[in-house]
Amino acid sequence: MSSRHTLVCLPPLDDPQQWAEAIDDAVQPYPDDIYTWSAFERYDSHLVTRPDAQPVPGPLVQSPRAHQLSPLRCSGSRRDLLDFDTMRAERAGQASRLYSAWEAATATMPPANPLSSFRHRHPQDSYRARQNFLAQPQLQVLSDLGVPAAQDRRGMAAALVTLDHDAFVERARQRAVPGDLLLTDDGALHINPAFIRPDADEDAESASARYLALANGYLDTLPADYLVFSLNVRLAG
Repeated sequence: MSSRHTLVCLPPLDDPQQWAEAIDDAVQPYPDDIYTWSAFERYDSHLVTRPDAQPVPGPLVQSPRAHQLSPLRCSGSRRDLLDFDTMRAERAGQASRLYSAWEAATATMPPANPLSSFRHRHPQDSYRARQNFLAQPQLQVLSDLGVPAAQDRRGMAAALVTLDHDAFVERARQRAVPGDLLLTDDGALHINPAFIRPDADEDAESASARYLALANGYLDTLPADYLVFSLNVRLAG
């Protein structure tokens, strides 16, 4: 059973003891998509609170692991206690350092071929195209740079090859806050097309960008007293 990062947003609810039940009610209409969820697993330190928010009344959903990483890390709180700007700045800084390190590590190598060229060679075998793309020496150095061999590496690698520094950093900034799925306070479930089709073409990448724009716009305009939760969701099927 696979799992994905999901943000669930709810209307104001002052009693934290009712938050779990409210999340259950919110995901209940989607039994074909969401099997179960947890706020104390993989994405429990995703959200960042404002430094000045700690003394202010406003409970946090915070695992011991998240608190050990930073008192400002949590997996749920009121929107006005969360610091999306800091989350985006952190991710942008990480992307900038990675891009510069990758450029330095591959400076003496010829340019890597984009993923599209391997898809053109193997139109019926996306797995082979992806594996041959990632096998290029210019991308093998990502392991030396400490980039985990996770599912997102292929998207990151493709972006490194095709984007310049500023575009690569902006890509990371847009991905800093949203998860793979977003459940809005009106009960609508939005899914990043990149999650459904991780080996997607340029059209699907554009659709993913539209999802990220929608998610960021929604989160940035969410009323101050609404709730945001970062959950590890196990998918049905």
